[in-house]
Amino acid sequence: MEEGLERWITGKDGEDYLLRPIRPSDAGSLMRGFDTLSFESKRFRLLGARMHLSEEMAREFCSPDPERVVCLVVEGKGALAGEIIAGARVGGVEPGAWAEFSVSARPEAEGTGLARQSLEAVIEEARRRGCVGVRGSIFDRNAAMLGLARRLGMTVTNDPDDWELEIAELSFGGGA
Repeated sequence: MEEGLERWITGKDGEDYLLRPIRPSDAGSLMRGFDTLSFESKRFRLLGARMHLSEEMAREFCSPDPERVVCLVVEGKGALAGEIIAGARVGGVEPGAWAEFSVSARPEAEGTGLARQSLEAVIEEARRRGCVGVRGSIFDRNAAMLGLARRLGMTVTNDPDDWELEIAELSFGGGA
């Protein structure tokens, strides 16, 4: 992961949190955080039913290709110190391409603005690296994520291939 992506962000609670690139050593934290999510939230995040992340999946997720994937996470405080409490990712990052985004937050971090700031940071990195825009699939029942996408200026349309999904896109201009 490129230098300069680590920084402090401020949550709605007025506290400062570390936003940083994900690390291979985060796999355990990622698994624990996933286990705190409701069944529906797990389905929203992975676009399918999965009760637990396997160690292999967590290790893969925590070891992205730095040339094509930007994954930033927020470290918790207090009882959650050192744990991942929110984060965002864009994959397929390359000049002239559409990058695919995803974002997540543990229940304890929902509504804090940390997931939004994580998503804004990875979107800006995709723009900086020459992507033409970002897009993501969102379940039509995920009102919170659809609202966030719209607040960030994304266009939201029905997925023609899956009636349960919406496609959120943010074009940076100048590409297809």
